[in-house]
Amino acid sequence: MIALGLNETLSYILINDKEVRNFTTDEFEEVKLLDPMSEDKNTLRYTLITSLFKIYEYNVAHGNKDISIFEIGKGFYKKNGEYGEDLKLCALMTGKFYMGINEEREVDFYITKGIVEELLNSLGYENRYSFVQPKDMPKEFHKGQTADIIVNGKKLGIIRKIASRNCKGSGICSRNKY
Repeated sequence: MIALGLNETLSYILINDKEVRNFTTDEFEEVKLLDPMSEDKNTLRYTLITSLFKIYEYNVAHGNKDISIFEIGKGFYKKNGEYGEDLKLCALMTGKFYMGINEEREVDFYITKGIVEELLNSLGYENRYSFVQPKDMPKEFHKGQTADIIVNGKKLGIIRKIASRNCKGSGICSRNKY
């Protein structure tokens, strides 16, 4: 991902229990701490998107509007009484994407899709993946610019544009966030 122009980040795995179901429609039971040090950090995250969105909000509040970040980390859940964790890859991009010396473009669906294609090809999945319209989508995402990533007939991931109503006054709500 670094070779594709994104910066790696590392975020907290603890979030507020009110945020654990943001950005997902998956069925799971959240993993709450028995004795949290803070109510803001009382639950283990299920998805990395929540954590990356907090990094986005922090950067925008400090004047950085060109963000291309990714994280490889764990998401935690409980299903049927069993605890589990998944290793996940998540990226968030907004503003200008720098494609080389003196070459930049505004982030859009096609830049994001191109990065996913490059990643999948480098992992050996060339000609074995497709992008399809999702059947179910969380309310935090824009309905028009979205795709599920299907590899060998199985949903492996998603590409989504975050809906502008989730910008919380960041000042760049009209810009793309994927």
